[in-house]
Amino acid sequence: MPRKKTSIPVKMVKRVVRRGSIVLVRYPFTDLSSIKVRPALVVMPDHLMRKLDDVLCLFISSSMPAKTLSTDFVLEPNKPSFTKTGLKYRSVFRTHKLALLNKSLVLRVLGEMDRDLMNEIDQRLRVALGL
Repeated sequence: MPRKKTSIPVKMVKRVVRRGSIVLVRYPFTDLSSIKVRPALVVMPDHLMRKLDDVLCLFISSSMPAKTLSTDFVLEPNKPSFTKTGLKYRSVFRTHKLALLNKSLVLRVLGEMDRDLMNEIDQRLRVALGL
């Protein structure tokens, strides 16, 4: 029986993954006991991403830690650029939780960070990495 062709809505078309993309990804637990589909921020430079099969991501969660660290960035929904991120809730970007993942684990692009938000992330990455 031939497969029925279906059209893909325009908003479901796959967007390009690049530095600053917020993606839905299969993210591993730190003890590698399991994985969870969750949002993550791509922090790998674009020129490397074109050459590699992997992508460097950092952990995003809507569950706020009891105490934030100097490496955490909390993004509030009232921030003007929040809607462009594709996130639905107040979120914490944990720059000390990085994972190098195969690109096949990226399910889709949710949104993008703007330059100001990426500057906030870059500052915290410097702290997390001791740079």
